Amino acid sequence: MSKADSKSKIRNYIESLTKDELITLILKFAPQSFIDNINSQFASKKEALTIFDKTSKTIDNILSDEELLYNPSGFERELLKQLEKLSGLWDKLPSQIGDLIIKMVEDVEQAFEDGYLYIEKYGEEDDYFESEDVNDYVFRFVNTLPKEIKFDYIEKLNELLNNSGYSTFMSVERKLSKII
Repeated sequence: MSKADSKSKIRNYIESLTKDELITLILKFAPQSFIDNINSQFASKKEALTIFDKTSKTIDNILSDEELLYNPSGFERELLKQLEKLSGLWDKLPSQIGDLIIKMVEDVEQAFEDGYLYIEKYGEEDDYFESEDVNDYVFRFVNTLPKEIKFDYIEKLNELLNNSGYSTFMSVERKLSKII
């Protein structure tokens, strides 16, 4: 069976399901990050701040965890898991999340300076951690910012990225230059 035939059969099956059956399947198989994101979207201001504080502390722990800093793919996976929890809060806490992203970029830069996040051949080549998924997250966040803070935030982020010693966030910088 070809891939197209398989997708067609799956699509036909899904289209035949009732709304309740689809909801049951989604709740059964959806990743926890999907569920967390939806819960965040409907959180009250107080709940949003609690989620943000807890997630921010976890991100700080990830950024200082030596074991993860020596494991770039594990680091990326754990960082993205936490960042996704915040995506449902973008409209509720844009300044706080923006500040957390700035701090994250600074901490990643410092980790490089301290010899972390290099991929296997540290010292032999300039091959170091880069994450298009993290970069895409940052760019999507910036695009959702309210107009009244968007321009100032982009300037602040661009200044930080321009002064970076590593190209980890270069794709964010390129994408941001297109929207200014």
